[in-house]
Amino acid sequence: MFMSPLLSAIPSGVLDMTADFTPLFVGMVVMLGVCVLGLAFAIGVHDTRWAQRTGKKDSAQSAPAPQFPKAA
Repeated sequence: MFMSPLLSAIPSGVLDMTADFTPLFVGMVVMLGVCVLGLAFAIGVHDTRWAQRTGKKDSAQSAPAPQFPKAA
């Protein structure tokens, strides 16, 4: 096993214990990512359906764009 100088102060028993939990931590990170993507998808579906039911557009979209003077 490769020993880093930073990890030389940690007993090898502790490193072996953390290696046992590595798949669990990776699984937790993957599941967190899947949950965030699922939540974003659900919010997008909800907003799309709500906009189709109401048939209204945002007030910012219906207002005409202001005329700004041209830059130098």
